[in-house]
Amino acid sequence: MDILLHTIALEPARWTPQRVSRPLAQLLPAIAERGFKQLEIYEPHLRDEAEWPEIIATLTSLGLKAEILSSYLDLKTSENFDDLKRRLDAFGFTKARIFPSAPATEEGMNTLAVRLRRLSARIPGVEILLETHDGSLADDPPLLVRMMEELSHPRIGLLYQPTFFDAERSLRQFELEKPFIRHLHLQGRRADTSFTRLEDGLVPWSRIITELSPEVNATLEFVPCAVCPPEQFDLAAALSEARSETDYARLLAM
Repeated sequence: MDILLHTIALEPARWTPQRVSRPLAQLLPAIAERGFKQLEIYEPHLRDEAEWPEIIATLTSLGLKAEILSSYLDLKTSENFDDLKRRLDAFGFTKARIFPSAPATEEGMNTLAVRLRRLSARIPGVEILLETHDGSLADDPPLLVRMMEELSHPRIGLLYQPTFFDAERSLRQFELEKPFIRHLHLQGRRADTSFTRLEDGLVPWSRIITELSPEVNATLEFVPCAVCPPEQFDLAAALSEARSETDYARLLAM
């Protein structure tokens, strides 16, 4: 199992209107120094196209691979895929994280399936990873799985994260979705949804990781010390925690 670092983990402004507190090019040298090589990139880190040449040059010089674009394309409302395709092409992403943004209804499922087929045709060669995030079709795991069965598309899979932060429900969700899981988003949560270390959280990652094929990779999505106001963020501490969390996840995969 390869474990990627998600650049959202180093963005304390992620859930504020600001979204980005410092340019991605400034983060990349510190990321490389801590031994990370493969990245999932938070799409707002690429919102300023004028910064792209510097980001691409820095990725190349540091030997970093931009593997997954963590996109915020809203398939409920949009069928315009041009912006997404430009980012995928410019950075050479091989995968795109997409929210299965549709209500958890029969109609929502059917509309989403149509748009996913259109999207897959628009971005040939790119794997689409549907994140099992709450507030989407993923709220109804059996319905999501039925859509995946009906799509039966070689380039569309699931990116598992618990839709429900409850140990038993997260395992039931995992067992149901397992045949379609192509990637994991690793995050440690308590029952009150607050963040903690992977080892201390309620999600049974050891079982989930060992039951999947070694070809299924994962991304470290959040580290607890980086979930803080931007003015309290400590990049060195966040990267140190990301390194230890990644090492723990690698041990589980052995």
